[in-house]
Amino acid sequence: MNENFINMYTELNRKYPDIYGRDLRIDAIDRKDRYDDDKLFDETLLDELKICYKGKIIVLEKYYNDDWEIRDKHFLKTKEFREIVEILSIVMKHLGRIEFI
Repeated sequence: MNENFINMYTELNRKYPDIYGRDLRIDAIDRKDRYDDDKLFDETLLDELKICYKGKIIVLEKYYNDDWEIRDKHFLKTKEFREIVEILSIVMKHLGRIEFI
């Protein structure tokens, strides 16, 4: 796994610990359809990032250069939306350190 993703997961695990079962899961996929747990995964080729939080799914898809499309698969309650924004803030901080190809 790439260093930026390790740092991102470490920070997310500190803020959202796995106490009562996994409420937060993030799956990253590069343009060669390799997931972040694949040793050949290349963060510079990141294509899609799925954030699953408390049964809700938010998808970040790379559009062009540093442009991202954000989609949600469910309706979010106000509290969930606030938490998702905090998660997105952490994720985007670490993605901002990647030199995308």
